[in-house]
Amino acid sequence: MAGRLRAEKDGAIGWLVLDNPERLNAISSEMWAGFPPAMAQFDSDPDVRVVILRGEGNKALAAGADISEFDKARESSGQVSAYDQLLDRALHALQGSDKPVISMIRGYCIGGGVEISLACDLRYCSDDAQFAIPAARLGLAYGVDGTKRLIETVGHANAREIFFTGRRYNAAEALAIGLVHRVLPVDGLEAFIRQTAATLADNAPLTIAASKTLIEEFVRPEGEPDFAKALAAIERCAVSEDYLEGRKAFMEKRKPRFRGR
Repeated sequence: MAGRLRAEKDGAIGWLVLDNPERLNAISSEMWAGFPPAMAQFDSDPDVRVVILRGEGNKALAAGADISEFDKARESSGQVSAYDQLLDRALHALQGSDKPVISMIRGYCIGGGVEISLACDLRYCSDDAQFAIPAARLGLAYGVDGTKRLIETVGHANAREIFFTGRRYNAAEALAIGLVHRVLPVDGLEAFIRQTAATLADNAPLTIAASKTLIEEFVRPEGEPDFAKALAAIERCAVSEDYLEGRKAFMEKRKPRFRGR
């Protein structure tokens, strides 16, 4: 079984579920390929305000890419390039979304599991989580974008240790280096993430989208930030109905009702 990526909608939440529990949710080519259409579906749905990534079962978000495919999927340089492009499209679909994406990490988060979590905006894990990038134990090099995201997240000094040693980090260590935003008890993880998602869903979608745009511009790998794009995102908020609603709700001392327009 190659596993599958399930895309489910629950009110304002879009769920992306890595469903390959027999292999600790190892991510197959078919699963990587499912991210762009799933995210396109959520991006086009105004009712979906936040996306949550999780793994099926309670043992892993993902134990990495499905290495059993590598003999065929990465046999030649051309196949390696095609496979890497498949991963890049999946990761860019997450990172490039205007909507906030949360990685809900339970258990193992290894290799590709770390890479896909780094493409998310927020990362919360249970206290039994374990993290590693064991590329040095496989003779592989991590991807360009994945390396960039890791350095942006944990700094180059921590990235060196992660890559060079390939060792596992527990939840407390991951928190200490900034790989995750918060560590929760196992039985409190989902409730905390649902509450966080509800908070994000109540906030102004255009403001969150503008924030993502500005942040991505300021951490882009090369060249100057696209200030025109950044200013356009700010202007979109300034002339929006949501801004009028936010001001009105503040004056009326009530909760705003944002519509994303």
